[in-house]
Amino acid sequence: MRPWLAELRYSLRHPWTRAGAWAFVAALLAAGAALGAWWPQERAHRALEEEIVAQRRALAQAKRVDELARAYVQARQEVAILDRKLAEAATQAQLVQSFARLARKHGVKIVAESYEEGRGALPALAADLTVQGAYPALREFVADLAGLPTWSEVQELRIESARGTELQKGRVRVLTYRKAT
Repeated sequence: MRPWLAELRYSLRHPWTRAGAWAFVAALLAAGAALGAWWPQERAHRALEEEIVAQRRALAQAKRVDELARAYVQARQEVAILDRKLAEAATQAQLVQSFARLARKHGVKIVAESYEEGRGALPALAADLTVQGAYPALREFVADLAGLPTWSEVQELRIESARGTELQKGRVRVLTYRKAT
């Protein structure tokens, strides 16, 4: 017989060792029973968590698809508007009238204006306007430039207060794009 096995058998003769061994076996059986009861529940819990994560992922993907579809529809509408604006072959005289009408609408006075024809893939007519009026009127004037029937963008804007008055002076550089001829 092996020496360690003989020592174990000799040690088990003592009542405290025997009680400890029975307690150890009972604890081992209780741990096994607890593990046997816990393991299936843990697997079900983990499967439920994975299902929730998959549903969240699917909802997030559906939300992204919906946002992308909405952005695509909005982009199509905006491209159609830009195409219409680009097709508007506004002349310098028409721009002068549009700016004057917009200035009258907002109570802004156009003090000076100059125009310069640009070249390139998409030719642009640059208008340098010197305007004068109350700040809210100037703000509305600049905001409504985007509402013109032409594709006009504010490239530069500088507003200064005139001394001794409530009026502000502004310099607005507006680029109006047109289709290449």
